[in-house]
Amino acid sequence: MSDGRRDVIVIGAGAAGIFAALAARGALDAKGAFAVPGPGAPSVLLLDGKERPGRKILVSGGGRCNVTNVLVRDRDYDTDAPAVVRGTLAGFPVASVREFFRSRGVHLAEEPVGKLFPVEGGAKAVLAALFAALEEAGVERAFGAEAGAVARDGEGWLVDGRPARRIVIATGGKSVPATGSTGFAYGLAAGLGHAVVETVPALAALRCGTPERLAGVTVPAILTVEDGEGRALGRSAGSLLFTHGGVSGPAALDASLWWARARRGAEGCRVRADFWTLADPSGPWGGFLRLAKAPGSCMADPPSPADPRAVEEFLLAAARRMPKGTAGTALAERVPRRLLECLVRGEGTPLSRLTREERRAAGEALCRLDLGVLGSEGFAKAEVTAGGVPLRELDRRTLESRLAPGLHFCGEACHATGRLGGFNFQWAWSSGFAAGRGAGAAAMGAG
Repeated sequence: MSDGRRDVIVIGAGAAGIFAALAARGALDAKGAFAVPGPGAPSVLLLDGKERPGRKILVSGGGRCNVTNVLVRDRDYDTDAPAVVRGTLAGFPVASVREFFRSRGVHLAEEPVGKLFPVEGGAKAVLAALFAALEEAGVERAFGAEAGAVARDGEGWLVDGRPARRIVIATGGKSVPATGSTGFAYGLAAGLGHAVVETVPALAALRCGTPERLAGVTVPAILTVEDGEGRALGRSAGSLLFTHGGVSGPAALDASLWWARARRGAEGCRVRADFWTLADPSGPWGGFLRLAKAPGSCMADPPSPADPRAVEEFLLAAARRMPKGTAGTALAERVPRRLLECLVRGEGTPLSRLTREERRAAGEALCRLDLGVLGSEGFAKAEVTAGGVPLRELDRRTLESRLAPGLHFCGEACHATGRLGGFNFQWAWSSGFAAGRGAGAAAMGAG
């Protein structure tokens, strides 16, 4: 670096950027092992606009930081290139993430449905481990000044006048702007000719026309996002919370990802709710019904929603079993009474007098309710940004731009958005490693 040119400049000191810096420096290998680089290692500068970066890590999971998940697959992501996601995840898998943090004194424990959290210290322990690794690896840092101009400089690049052989863009998306997310990567990529996929808020509560008096009710549900012709585009299965403005909870947040994708190209898309299938004690969610607190993420493989006829048959059987009971009394064995009072016409009718039409309507309300989604809570409250730089326009091994050689993208800047449960952090670790390692190796080859 005698000419002042760094081998690699990484812009953005979030999860992806920190891993990119460590990998570019040669301090991190594919199995998650950390080692202090020797004197011939690539020079790396990590930039961030915040004087104290990592705010998004600190607020994740309510301060607990859902580092990753025990099972991460390409189908857990909304992306334009599943094969690239699959290869990137395989290049630095969950086991490598666990090994890195274990070696830094942060042990991870599994919670229901596979989420992995630090045993002690939460997000603060995660961030402390990351910054200690940067210090030991000898990564140069410059925080507190937003990156402005990124321009070509011969065969290299300039970042606000700082020359570098390679640049890694890890500036995140647009979600939770209070943490420093500005969408910088998207404007830069578009200016270089990338066909940036429209960015939309994802993993956000949904605004819909559900009754206000349902606010506070929590129920397990399967949510199916359909296009205008009724074809299923995506599905989530987990806990659902009714709010004063719509629905939240893991099932709604995951559904918002598929709903956001559907809104890009489909008119008349809707979200339907099934409150029946997961309420069955002997069904796929039965083991979680007995927990004091519902799992904080959804099932890996959501089951299909129930046929409304299942509710009709349940009511007919209940009429034989308890002829003096009402529809509401019978259905309340599975579904919260307040939900029934709002959604099921005739819930106070004796079972013996329930008409076929009322049984059919109950089945539709409990298995195929159109939530009337109007939108989401937007970028201000969304956990992630869906869309971004298409992976098909990046090198599948190094995430280097095919249109602007020497520029690598990773993390939320890319069009690879995971569902709730640690999947977006895993993409940050894996893609940061791929981009950083690729940039570091290429810079040394060019040097």
